Amino acid sequence: MQLPTGAGRYTFVDPRPNPRREITVHTYRCAAANARSPVVMVIAGRRRNAGEYRDFWIADAERRGLLIVAPEFDEAQYEHPYEYNYGAMCDRNGTLAPKAGWIFPAIDAVFHDARSRMGLEAERYFLFGHSAGAQVVHRLVTFGWSPSIEHAVAANAGSYTLPSIAEDFPFGLGRMSLSDEARRDVFARPLVVLLGDRDIDVNDEQLPREPGAMRQGPHRFARGHHYMEVARTEARRLNVALAWRLDIAPGVAHSGQEMSPFAARALFGP
Repeated sequence: MQLPTGAGRYTFVDPRPNPRREITVHTYRCAAANARSPVVMVIAGRRRNAGEYRDFWIADAERRGLLIVAPEFDEAQYEHPYEYNYGAMCDRNGTLAPKAGWIFPAIDAVFHDARSRMGLEAERYFLFGHSAGAQVVHRLVTFGWSPSIEHAVAANAGSYTLPSIAEDFPFGLGRMSLSDEARRDVFARPLVVLLGDRDIDVNDEQLPREPGAMRQGPHRFARGHHYMEVARTEARRLNVALAWRLDIAPGVAHSGQEMSPFAARALFGP
C-alpha cells in the first residue's frame, strides 16, 4: 500500500501481546516528499485526536518537505492515563507491568511500517508529543528509547516522571531500578522540553492533580521548569552533561496547534 499525497489514514495492528488492538494512523505526505524526506511522529494529547494533530503540522510539512505520521491510541482501547500517559508501564493500582506490554515499541513499529509503506530511506524519525502525548514522549525518552529516534520534543506535559528516586513511578524513578549508568544514558538523549509560557491555568479541568503531580508545581509551565531543574541537579550529581534543552513558546497557553510550529523550529530550525 503506497500512502497518498496529502492527508491519509490506515489501520495498523498493535504488535504487542494480547489483547488485540488497532491503531488508526493518520498521515500527511506533501507533493514534494521523496524517499529521503524527514518523518515526524506526532503523539496527540488527552483527546487522542491524532487526525487534528496531524493537521497542525501540514503547513510545516509543506514548507519543509516533511512526512507526518500520527498514530491514534483511542481511549476505548487505551485507558487514560495508565495505558497512554504512563506508557502502559503500570496499572490503576500502581502495579508495574511487564516491559513487553509498554506502549513505546508500538510507536516504533508504526514508524517502521509507515517507512515501508512510503518506500523511505530514512532510518530515523523525529518525535513530537503535546500534553498527554508529551507525557508519553518524555517517558519514552527515559524508559523506551529507540535507535530509530533522531530527536524528541515533549511540549506542555501535565506531569513528569522526574529523573530522581525521591518520587515513585509514575512521578519519579522510585521502584524502577534505573541505575546511575542508565540515567547517564538518558541525560545524553536529544530531548527538547517545550513550554508555553501562558500554560499557567491552575484550574484547567485536565490538569493532573494527583499528589505526585501537584508536588511538581501548580501548573504545566511550572512543572516543566521543575522537571528540568531536577534533571540538571541529577546530571551534576552524576557528573555528566545534560543534552536536554528547555525552549519557551512565548504567548502560547495549552494549545497543540500553537505549539506545533515551535516544535518544528526546535527540530528543524527557523
